[in-house]
Amino acid sequence: MIFMAREKGYFSAQQVRLVEVPSATVCIQALAAGNVEGAMLTLDEVLTAKAAGLDLVVVAVLDVSLGADVLLVKPEIKNLSQLKGKRIGVEQSAVGAVMLDAALTEARLSVQDVEVVFLTVNQHEQAYRENKVDALVSFEPVRAKLLSAGAVQLYDSSQIPGRIVDVLAVLPKVIENNPSVLRNFVQAHFKAREFFLASPQEASVILAKRLQLPPEDVPSSYQGLELTDLQRNKTLLGGSAPYLQSSASELMRIMIAAQLLPRSLDLATLVSDKFL
Repeated sequence: MIFMAREKGYFSAQQVRLVEVPSATVCIQALAAGNVEGAMLTLDEVLTAKAAGLDLVVVAVLDVSLGADVLLVKPEIKNLSQLKGKRIGVEQSAVGAVMLDAALTEARLSVQDVEVVFLTVNQHEQAYRENKVDALVSFEPVRAKLLSAGAVQLYDSSQIPGRIVDVLAVLPKVIENNPSVLRNFVQAHFKAREFFLASPQEASVILAKRLQLPPEDVPSSYQGLELTDLQRNKTLLGGSAPYLQSSASELMRIMIAAQLLPRSLDLATLVSDKFL
Protein backbone atom coordinates (compact mmCIF):
# COMPACT_ATOMS: atom_id res chain seq x y z
CA MET A 1 0.00 0.00 0.00
CA ILE A 2 2.78 2.45 0.82
CA PHE A 3 4.28 2.20 -2.68
CA MET A 4 0.84 3.07 -4.04
CA ALA A 5 0.74 5.98 -1.58
CA ARG A 6 4.00 7.23 -3.11
CA GLU A 7 2.64 6.73 -6.63
CA LYS A 8 -0.44 8.78 -5.73
CA GLY A 9 1.65 11.51 -4.07
CA TYR A 10 0.13 10.98 -0.62
CA PHE A 11 3.45 11.71 1.10
CA SER A 12 6.52 13.78 0.24
CA ALA A 13 9.28 11.78 -1.48
CA GLN A 14 11.68 14.46 -0.22
CA GLN A 15 10.79 13.71 3.40
CA VAL A 16 10.49 9.91 3.20
CA ARG A 17 12.58 7.65 0.96
CA LEU A 18 11.41 4.07 0.42
CA VAL A 19 14.23 1.51 0.32
CA GLU A 20 13.61 -2.03 -0.96
CA VAL A 21 15.63 -4.89 0.51
CA PRO A 22 15.55 -8.62 -0.35
CA SER A 23 14.75 -10.02 3.09
CA ALA A 24 13.84 -9.23 6.69
CA THR A 25 17.39 -10.13 7.75
CA VAL A 26 18.86 -7.50 5.43
CA CYS A 27 16.24 -5.04 6.64
CA ILE A 28 17.21 -5.56 10.29
CA GLN A 29 20.88 -5.19 9.34
CA ALA A 30 20.08 -1.89 7.60
CA LEU A 31 18.27 -0.66 10.71
CA ALA A 32 21.23 -1.62 12.90
CA ALA A 33 23.66 0.13 10.56
CA GLY A 34 21.57 3.30 10.53
CA ASN A 35 20.90 3.07 6.80
CA VAL A 36 17.13 3.12 7.38
CA GLU A 37 15.09 4.46 10.29
CA GLY A 38 11.95 2.37 10.01
CA ALA A 39 10.67 -0.78 8.36
CA MET A 40 7.60 -2.75 7.42
CA LEU A 41 8.01 -6.06 9.23
CA THR A 42 5.99 -8.90 10.66
CA LEU A 43 5.53 -8.72 14.43
CA ASP A 44 7.86 -11.67 14.97
CA GLU A 45 10.56 -9.87 12.95
CA VAL A 46 10.17 -6.86 15.25
CA LEU A 47 10.76 -9.14 18.24
CA THR A 48 13.81 -10.65 16.53
CA ALA A 49 15.16 -7.14 15.92
CA LYS A 50 14.55 -6.18 19.55
CA ALA A 51 16.43 -9.29 20.68
CA ALA A 52 19.33 -8.06 18.52
CA GLY A 53 19.35 -4.76 20.40
CA LEU A 54 17.15 -2.56 18.21
CA ASP A 55 14.57 -0.62 20.25
CA LEU A 56 11.84 -0.56 17.61
CA VAL A 57 8.40 0.96 18.23
CA VAL A 58 5.32 -0.24 16.33
CA VAL A 59 3.34 2.80 15.16
CA ALA A 60 0.84 1.18 12.77
CA VAL A 61 -0.62 -2.24 12.02
CA LEU A 62 -0.76 -2.66 8.25
CA ASP A 63 -2.66 -5.92 8.00
CA VAL A 64 -3.72 -8.97 9.99
CA SER A 65 -3.74 -12.54 8.70
CA LEU A 66 -7.34 -13.77 8.81
CA GLY A 67 -7.11 -17.03 6.93
CA ALA A 68 -4.07 -16.38 4.74
CA ASP A 69 -2.05 -18.96 6.70
CA VAL A 70 -3.53 -22.46 6.79
CA LEU A 71 -3.16 -26.03 7.98
CA LEU A 72 -3.78 -28.47 5.12
CA VAL A 73 -4.25 -32.18 5.76
CA LYS A 74 -4.72 -35.42 3.89
CA PRO A 75 -8.43 -36.19 3.30
CA GLU A 76 -8.41 -39.08 5.76
CA ILE A 77 -7.66 -36.68 8.64
CA LYS A 78 -11.10 -35.49 9.72
CA ASN A 79 -10.30 -33.42 12.83
CA LEU A 80 -7.35 -31.87 14.64
CA SER A 81 -7.13 -34.61 17.27
CA GLN A 82 -6.23 -37.04 14.47
CA LEU A 83 -2.96 -35.18 13.98
CA LYS A 84 -1.52 -37.27 16.82
CA GLY A 85 1.45 -39.24 15.51
CA LYS A 86 1.26 -37.56 12.10
CA ARG A 87 4.03 -35.85 10.10
CA ILE A 88 3.41 -32.08 9.89
CA GLY A 89 5.42 -30.00 7.44
CA VAL A 90 6.17 -26.46 8.56
CA GLU A 91 8.62 -23.65 7.85
CA GLN A 92 11.18 -23.03 10.58
CA SER A 93 9.81 -19.55 11.14
CA ALA A 94 7.73 -17.70 13.69
CA VAL A 95 4.59 -17.87 11.53
CA GLY A 96 5.06 -21.61 11.17
CA ALA A 97 5.61 -21.95 14.93
CA VAL A 98 2.54 -19.83 15.73
CA MET A 99 0.24 -21.80 13.42
CA LEU A 100 1.52 -25.17 14.64
CA ASP A 101 1.21 -24.15 18.29
CA ALA A 102 -2.34 -22.86 17.79
CA ALA A 103 -3.54 -25.94 15.93
CA LEU A 104 -2.00 -28.34 18.45
CA THR A 105 -3.40 -26.34 21.36
CA GLU A 106 -6.86 -26.52 19.77
CA ALA A 107 -6.38 -30.29 19.41
CA ARG A 108 -5.14 -30.60 23.00
CA LEU A 109 -1.88 -32.02 21.70
CA SER A 110 1.74 -31.03 22.25
CA VAL A 111 4.61 -30.88 19.77
CA GLN A 112 5.83 -34.16 21.25
CA ASP A 113 2.62 -35.83 20.00
CA VAL A 114 3.48 -35.21 16.33
CA GLU A 115 6.46 -35.47 14.00
CA VAL A 116 7.50 -31.99 12.86
CA VAL A 117 9.12 -31.90 9.40
CA PHE A 118 10.88 -28.61 8.69
CA LEU A 119 10.44 -27.53 5.07
CA THR A 120 11.09 -24.33 3.14
CA VAL A 121 8.05 -23.01 1.29
CA ASN A 122 9.39 -24.15 -2.09
CA GLN A 123 9.37 -27.73 -0.73
CA HIS A 124 5.78 -27.70 0.52
CA GLU A 125 3.89 -28.84 -2.56
CA GLN A 126 6.31 -31.62 -3.51
CA ALA A 127 6.48 -32.99 0.06
CA TYR A 128 2.68 -33.21 0.21
CA ARG A 129 2.27 -34.77 -3.22
CA GLU A 130 5.02 -37.35 -2.51
CA ASN A 131 3.38 -38.30 0.82
CA LYS A 132 6.37 -37.15 2.85
CA VAL A 133 3.97 -35.32 5.20
CA ASP A 134 0.42 -35.92 6.40
CA ALA A 135 -0.30 -32.25 7.06
CA LEU A 136 1.24 -28.93 6.12
CA VAL A 137 1.26 -25.37 7.46
CA SER A 138 1.36 -23.16 4.36
CA PHE A 139 -0.18 -20.26 2.41
CA GLU A 140 -0.87 -19.09 -1.15
CA PRO A 141 -0.12 -20.18 -3.82
CA VAL A 142 0.57 -23.60 -2.25
CA ARG A 143 -2.85 -23.57 -0.59
CA ALA A 144 -4.80 -23.31 -3.85
CA LYS A 145 -2.66 -25.92 -5.61
CA LEU A 146 -3.06 -28.51 -2.86
CA LEU A 147 -6.76 -27.87 -2.32
CA SER A 148 -7.26 -28.63 -6.02
CA ALA A 149 -5.24 -31.82 -5.48
CA GLY A 150 -7.62 -32.99 -2.75
CA ALA A 151 -6.09 -31.55 0.42
CA VAL A 152 -8.46 -30.39 3.16
CA GLN A 153 -8.08 -27.10 5.03
CA LEU A 154 -8.58 -27.95 8.69
CA TYR A 155 -7.40 -24.77 10.43
CA ASP A 156 -6.42 -21.22 9.50
CA SER A 157 -5.19 -17.95 10.95
CA SER A 158 -8.70 -16.49 11.19
CA GLN A 159 -8.98 -18.57 14.37
CA ILE A 160 -6.07 -16.70 16.00
CA PRO A 161 -6.80 -13.07 15.03
CA GLY A 162 -4.10 -10.55 15.90
CA ARG A 163 -1.33 -13.14 16.18
CA ILE A 164 0.14 -12.88 12.65
CA VAL A 165 0.42 -9.21 11.66
CA ASP A 166 2.42 -6.86 9.46
CA VAL A 167 3.43 -3.59 11.08
CA LEU A 168 5.30 -0.35 10.57
CA ALA A 169 8.06 -0.09 13.17
CA VAL A 170 10.48 2.80 13.63
CA LEU A 171 13.50 3.70 15.71
CA PRO A 172 12.87 6.03 18.69
CA LYS A 173 14.90 8.83 17.05
CA VAL A 174 12.23 9.11 14.32
CA ILE A 175 9.57 9.68 16.98
CA GLU A 176 11.75 12.26 18.70
CA ASN A 177 13.09 14.12 15.67
CA ASN A 178 10.41 13.83 12.96
CA PRO A 179 7.00 13.27 14.56
CA SER A 180 5.05 15.29 11.97
CA VAL A 181 6.71 13.50 9.05
CA LEU A 182 5.94 10.14 10.65
CA ARG A 183 2.32 11.11 11.30
CA ASN A 184 1.88 12.17 7.66
CA PHE A 185 3.48 8.94 6.46
CA VAL A 186 1.14 6.81 8.57
CA GLN A 187 -1.86 8.77 7.30
CA ALA A 188 -0.65 8.24 3.71
CA HIS A 189 -0.82 4.49 4.26
CA PHE A 190 -4.45 4.68 5.41
CA LYS A 191 -5.31 6.98 2.51
CA ALA A 192 -3.86 4.43 0.08
CA ARG A 193 -5.92 1.70 1.76
CA GLU A 194 -9.09 3.75 1.24
CA PHE A 195 -8.18 4.31 -2.41
CA PHE A 196 -7.63 0.56 -2.91
CA LEU A 197 -11.10 -0.22 -1.53
CA ALA A 198 -12.85 2.64 -3.35
CA SER A 199 -11.13 2.22 -6.75
CA PRO A 200 -9.98 -1.40 -6.93
CA GLN A 201 -9.43 -1.47 -10.69
CA GLU A 202 -7.21 1.61 -10.81
CA ALA A 203 -5.41 0.54 -7.62
CA SER A 204 -4.81 -2.95 -9.01
CA VAL A 205 -3.05 -1.51 -12.06
CA ILE A 206 -0.68 0.40 -9.78
CA LEU A 207 -0.11 -2.52 -7.39
CA ALA A 208 0.40 -5.02 -10.21
CA LYS A 209 3.76 -3.42 -10.99
CA ARG A 210 4.95 -3.96 -7.41
CA LEU A 211 3.50 -7.45 -7.02
CA GLN A 212 4.51 -8.61 -10.52
CA LEU A 213 1.01 -9.92 -11.11
CA PRO A 214 -1.63 -9.27 -13.79
CA PRO A 215 -3.94 -6.49 -12.50
CA GLU A 216 -6.92 -8.88 -12.44
CA ASP A 217 -5.05 -11.15 -9.99
CA VAL A 218 -4.20 -8.40 -7.48
CA PRO A 219 -7.45 -8.45 -5.41
CA SER A 220 -7.24 -12.22 -4.81
CA SER A 221 -3.65 -11.83 -3.58
CA TYR A 222 -5.07 -9.97 -0.57
CA GLN A 223 -7.56 -12.74 0.24
CA GLY A 224 -7.28 -13.80 3.88
CA LEU A 225 -5.82 -10.47 4.97
CA GLU A 226 -7.57 -7.77 6.95
CA LEU A 227 -6.25 -4.43 5.72
CA THR A 228 -6.65 -2.74 9.07
CA ASP A 229 -8.23 0.69 9.09
CA LEU A 230 -7.56 3.61 11.40
CA GLN A 231 -10.19 2.64 13.96
CA ARG A 232 -8.93 -0.94 14.14
CA ASN A 233 -5.41 0.40 14.67
CA LYS A 234 -6.59 2.48 17.59
CA THR A 235 -8.08 -0.67 19.11
CA LEU A 236 -4.88 -2.67 18.58
CA LEU A 237 -2.39 -0.02 19.68
CA GLY A 238 -4.33 2.16 22.11
CA GLY A 239 -5.29 1.98 25.76
CA SER A 240 -3.38 1.26 28.94
CA ALA A 241 -2.90 -2.40 27.95
CA PRO A 242 -2.68 -2.45 24.12
CA TYR A 243 -4.00 -5.62 22.50
CA LEU A 244 -0.96 -5.87 20.22
CA GLN A 245 1.36 -5.76 23.21
CA SER A 246 -0.36 -8.75 24.83
CA SER A 247 -0.40 -10.53 21.47
CA ALA A 248 3.34 -9.91 21.18
CA SER A 249 3.86 -11.41 24.63
CA GLU A 250 2.12 -14.62 23.54
CA LEU A 251 4.11 -14.62 20.30
CA MET A 252 7.33 -14.19 22.29
CA ARG A 253 6.46 -17.25 24.39
CA ILE A 254 5.94 -19.35 21.28
CA MET A 255 9.14 -18.10 19.66
CA ILE A 256 11.22 -18.88 22.76
CA ALA A 257 9.74 -22.38 22.91
CA ALA A 258 10.60 -22.86 19.21
CA GLN A 259 14.14 -21.50 19.87
CA LEU A 260 13.47 -18.56 17.55
CA LEU A 261 14.19 -16.05 20.34
CA PRO A 262 17.02 -16.39 22.86
CA ARG A 263 15.28 -14.78 25.82
CA SER A 264 12.30 -12.78 27.09
CA LEU A 265 12.13 -9.13 26.06
CA ASP A 266 10.83 -5.99 27.73
CA LEU A 267 7.78 -5.03 25.66
CA ALA A 268 6.69 -2.03 27.75
CA THR A 269 7.51 0.44 24.95
CA LEU A 270 6.72 -1.82 21.99
CA VAL A 271 3.71 0.11 20.64
CA SER A 272 2.58 3.72 20.27
CA ASP A 273 -0.73 5.10 19.04
CA LYS A 274 0.48 8.72 18.88
CA PHE A 275 0.70 8.76 15.10
CA LEU A 276 -2.71 7.39 14.21
